[in-house]
Amino acid sequence: MELREEFVSELCGRAVTLANKRFGKLEDLSIAGSDEAFPPISGVLVRANDGALLYAPFATVAAIDEHNVTLKSEPLDDARSGRPAGELLLRKDLLDKQILDVDGRKVVRINDLKLAPAGDSLRVIAADIGMSGLLRRLGLRGLGQRLLEKASRPGIRNALISWDTVQPLHRNEAGDPIRLRVPQDKMQRIHPADLAAIIEDLNAADQASLMGSLDEETAADAFEQLDVDTQLSILEDIKPDRAADIIENMEPDDAADLLSEVEPEKQLEILNLMEPEEAQDVRELLSHDEESAGGLMTTEYLWIPPGLTVTDAFAHIRNGAKDAELVYYVYVLDDKESIIGVVTLRDLITADPNAKVADIMIDDVVTAHTNDSREEIASMIARYDFLAVPVVDDAGHMQGIVTVDDAMDVVLPEKLRKMLPRMGRSRAKSRVGT
Repeated sequence: MELREEFVSELCGRAVTLANKRFGKLEDLSIAGSDEAFPPISGVLVRANDGALLYAPFATVAAIDEHNVTLKSEPLDDARSGRPAGELLLRKDLLDKQILDVDGRKVVRINDLKLAPAGDSLRVIAADIGMSGLLRRLGLRGLGQRLLEKASRPGIRNALISWDTVQPLHRNEAGDPIRLRVPQDKMQRIHPADLAAIIEDLNAADQASLMGSLDEETAADAFEQLDVDTQLSILEDIKPDRAADIIENMEPDDAADLLSEVEPEKQLEILNLMEPEEAQDVRELLSHDEESAGGLMTTEYLWIPPGLTVTDAFAHIRNGAKDAELVYYVYVLDDKESIIGVVTLRDLITADPNAKVADIMIDDVVTAHTNDSREEIASMIARYDFLAVPVVDDAGHMQGIVTVDDAMDVVLPEKLRKMLPRMGRSRAKSRVGT
C-alpha cells in the first residue's frame, strides 16, 4: 500500500469506499495505548452512509489517496469491537487537548497531528501547535502556508513538536483520571519548578489527575513548589492514600506547614496512612506553634556522636546525608541529644583524617529555642550569616534546624519565595553542575 504524509484534520472527513462504492466517511483514527515513540495507526472509525459508527482495523485499509480511503473489507458492526485497550482517538481525544512538551517543559494545545508512512503503517510523528494547524482545520491550508512563509517572528514556523518529546494528558475511559505516560528518564529532565508550573497551567481536575500519574518522589518535589491554595485544591481531589504517599516524601517542615492548613479529620486520616516514622516527624512539628521556630524547623539534619575521628565522622554522616535537609553543618550530640559542638563539611574535608572531631568543632554553638518567633529566627540567621540554626527545647535537647530558605519565607512575599533555591533533598540538587 502506498502511503504519504497526512494531517489528521485533512484525513478526517475523507470519503471511505468499499468495492468501488462510497461507504461513508472517515470519522477518526486510533492509536494503541503503547509506549512507542511514534505510535502506528491501529484502526479507523467510519461514519457509514446510514449514520452508524463502525470500526476497521488499519490492516483492512487498502489505500489512502487525496480523496478516498479504500477498505478491503466491511468494517466491524460495533465501533468498539476489536479496538485495543487504552487506545486514543486522534481527533476526539487529542485535537484541541493539552499535551506536555517534555523538552519545552510546558503544556501546549494540539491544533493538528502529522502522520507519516513507515512501511505499511501510518505513524503519528508530530503535534502541530501553531497557527498553521488551526488554519488547516478551517480549510485554509494555502493561507496558512503563505502566512508562515512571511512570518518574521522567530520560531513561528517551527510549530511541529516531535511526538517522542510530548505526552498526552489523556484518559483511558470517559471519566477516568488523566494518566501521563512519561518514562522516568524523561521526567528526570524536568526540574520540579518547571513541573509545578506545568501543573499550575492545568484546570483543577487535571492537576489532581496529573499528580496521580507521577511517581511519589517526583510528585512530592513538584508539590513543594506549588502555592498553598493549589496544594489544598489537589489534596481535595486525590485519594487520601495517594496524598499520604506524596506528603511523606516531602520535607517534614513543608509537610507540616501543608497539613496545618487541612481540616483536623483529613489531617488525621493522612497521618494515619503515612509511614510511622515520617508521620511521627510531622506530628512533632505540628505540635509547635506555626509562628514559632518549632513550627518552622525541620527534623532532618546531620549529627554525629562525640569521640569520632574525621574518618569515622564521614562514615557516620554518609548514611544520613540522603535524608538531611542541609548537608553542610554536622552537629555533635551527646547521649541525651544535647548539642556539644558543630562542624562544617569544609572543616572535615580539610582536616587530618585521623584528627578528633572534638578538636576541630566549634563548641560555642548559637542556638534558637522552639518558642522563639519566626522573626527572631530570621534575624538570627541574617545576623550570623548562617545557612541554618539549630533549635533546642527547654532542656537543651536538639529538636531540629531552621534553614536559611525557610527563614526567608518569613520575610519575603510568596511569589519571590518560589523563585529562591531550596535546601531540600529534591532531584534539583543532583543537577547542579550537570
